[in-house]
Amino acid sequence: MFVTYKTTDGTSHYKQFANDQYHQKEFNWEEIGGDFYIPSGVSSAKVYIQINDHSVVYTLDHASCQQIPHDSQWQIKATDRIENTRKGRLNIKITSDGQLDTNGLIVQIKQTKSKFAFGTAFRAQYVTDSIHKAYQDFLYNNFEWVVPENSLKWKQMEWSRGHVNYDKGIDAVKAVKAHGMKVRGHNMFWGVPSRLPRWLTGLSSTELLQELYDRVNGMIAKSRGMLEHWDVNNENLHGDFFEQHLPNPNVTNDMFRWIHNAEPNVKLFLNEFNVVSSSISTTAYTNQGKRFRIDKVPIYGMGIQSHLPSSTINMDSLKYRLDKVAESGLPIWITELTIMDSNESNKAAALEDVMTMFFSHPAIEGILLWGFWDGAAYDRRLALATGSSVTPNAAGRKWQELFHQRFRTNETHALSGQTSISQKVFYGDYQLIFRKNGVIVHTENINMDQDGQNIIINL
Repeated sequence: MFVTYKTTDGTSHYKQFANDQYHQKEFNWEEIGGDFYIPSGVSSAKVYIQINDHSVVYTLDHASCQQIPHDSQWQIKATDRIENTRKGRLNIKITSDGQLDTNGLIVQIKQTKSKFAFGTAFRAQYVTDSIHKAYQDFLYNNFEWVVPENSLKWKQMEWSRGHVNYDKGIDAVKAVKAHGMKVRGHNMFWGVPSRLPRWLTGLSSTELLQELYDRVNGMIAKSRGMLEHWDVNNENLHGDFFEQHLPNPNVTNDMFRWIHNAEPNVKLFLNEFNVVSSSISTTAYTNQGKRFRIDKVPIYGMGIQSHLPSSTINMDSLKYRLDKVAESGLPIWITELTIMDSNESNKAAALEDVMTMFFSHPAIEGILLWGFWDGAAYDRRLALATGSSVTPNAAGRKWQELFHQRFRTNETHALSGQTSISQKVFYGDYQLIFRKNGVIVHTENINMDQDGQNIIINL
């Protein structure tokens, strides 16, 4: 879909704002659309549909156009949503078998893990080599989830047919798991031609299908029990190699079923770009998620990459697009967040806004950066840390503030004669530390995963 308009200087503008290139006849009616910005001074604009295949006959059933209103109060509303969706009330009652004296008793409520996922992509070679200790320290101190950037991708693992290098990726996964990290698998398949093992091209459909089976079975045999998620067929709205070269146009649905049958406990995802960074794929992606649910594909969630091209971000459009994808009825994970800006202060401010919006959205369960260090980044403008010592810049310090402080609970309460505490805290794992006149007298590990949780501590 395109929009065309003329600005006050008489210049004509043509912009694509939506694309749904893999629609199938069997899908029947499907929504197409997206959002676009019209500058001031434009009196009229025209929206039109363009189809590359002129033999396709289609019918337009209904059309609507609505303004996305600017919300100057979005931060206040986001903060309220965080308070209501990311926190629950923790009730602690103190008892004793004997006489209970709570004067001088202090309780520290210390969060040790977040239920919401905060993570990043990482380079395999930097977690298996002790020479990169600064990189490892930053990784382990500032994230709880990770995803190998390249080492589990088929092309990188099997450059020549039949010779699979599992060790690089699996050794890296073992290294991060030894530090308590949870790991996403990225990715089992990637149907964009430039991202495929080159030797796949030219195989017969029978040979190709067998290679797909072998990829799943071989990968799961090596990674079983290690990964929380798999991105199944990466960027499927932008690459359909497997659909084009197999007689089954819905082979991606089968990929989900193969992996689910091989390892039922792994949560399976679509993963796509141009979903919130622009509106090109927002509606098409939502439709795909809906279809997968209708077809009972064992999908868990929608991965949204979120490669933002600058620190100038329209928060109204961002929320609209998130709400649109949430219409799929599936959980959302922000899988590859980057903000491109060489000005670290601007990037820090944008990161704060974006993280607040993402964290506040009830459909989103996790946020992973696509890298953090300028020494291991595909573009240095995305970096949160720089130099050989991996020193956080302003954006990195903002991440640390959000992760360690603002989106985390660490509070101390003096009982002063009271025997109970009621406090709203972020969901996650906690250690309760009780000190009497400065001396630790009791510790208790708890999980806070529901509102109104009651804990009784016997001292």
